[in-house]
Amino acid sequence: YKRLQIEGLDKDPRLNDKNDEKYYRNPHDFALDRLAFYMCHKCHQPYFGGLRRCEEAAAEDGQEFDESQLICGGCSAGKDSKNCNIHGKEFIEYKCKFCCNVANWFCWGTTHFCDSCHKRQENNDYLTRKKPHELPRCP
Repeated sequence: YKRLQIEGLDKDPRLNDKNDEKYYRNPHDFALDRLAFYMCHKCHQPYFGGLRRCEEAAAEDGQEFDESQLICGGCSAGKDSKNCNIHGKEFIEYKCKFCCNVANWFCWGTTHFCDSCHKRQENNDYLTRKKPHELPRCP
C-alpha cells in the first residue's frame, strides 16, 4: 500500500467504488495490476521498478531485457554509498539516463527518466533508440 501512496494511486476512485467488483477495497490487487516489481539480480530481493504501462509498452515494441540489468536501488547505489538511518537506500535520487535532470520515472526495472524524457518516450520519440550524440545535452 505504501507504494500506491508514493505513486498517488491510493486515491484512485475504483478503490472506493462499490460497483467495482475487482478493486473495491482491494488495494493489493490494484497495486499488482498497476505497479511492476522485479527481483534484483544481485541481492535477490523484490523491488519496485516502475508502472506496468511502461513494461507493457516495451513488450509491445518488442524490447527485450537482460535479467542481469535488474538491480534494485540499494544495490545500484554501491556498497560505499551512505545509508539513511530512516529511509535506507530506498529513496536515493537518480538522474535521468538521457539528460542531467532529476529522474521522476523508473521504467522496466532498469531505466530512470525525468518527466520530459519520459514524455518523449511515451510519444514514440524513443530516446532508448537514439545514438549518444542525438540525446539531450546537459546544461
